[in-house]
Amino acid sequence: MVTATTSKGRGTMSKLYGKPVRRVKVSKQRQINIPKDFYDALRLTDEALIEFNGKEIIIRPAKYEVVDFSEDILKDLVRKGYTGEELISEFSRIKSEIPKAIDRMKEEAMQNPLIAESLGDFLDSLEDDNEDE
Repeated sequence: MVTATTSKGRGTMSKLYGKPVRRVKVSKQRQINIPKDFYDALRLTDEALIEFNGKEIIIRPAKYEVVDFSEDILKDLVRKGYTGEELISEFSRIKSEIPKAIDRMKEEAMQNPLIAESLGDFLDSLEDDNEDE
């Protein structure tokens, strides 16, 4: 359900699917200002993740997750019989390929999304499924 507003002024708020919506100005440099209450609610800092799903732009907090595969790589290489300088060389080679592999996985995920609708619609459908249980 959409509740619309008639004014284009700042501070005007409407609701889309029961969620707050604000109209913001887009500068000629393609910049927008995130309303303070949205900014605070998301606990944004100096960076955010931005996603375009074909219909909408979604802004999320940038959460840094450190994922270290070093131990797994070393265990696998030792299991394969690597030792000494050969172990170090192969470990360095594999470790240097991880960022490229992650980028390829991201590209594949974007080309074959698991959901076809907007994120909001998908999340709403999950809430509807939970209500049915």
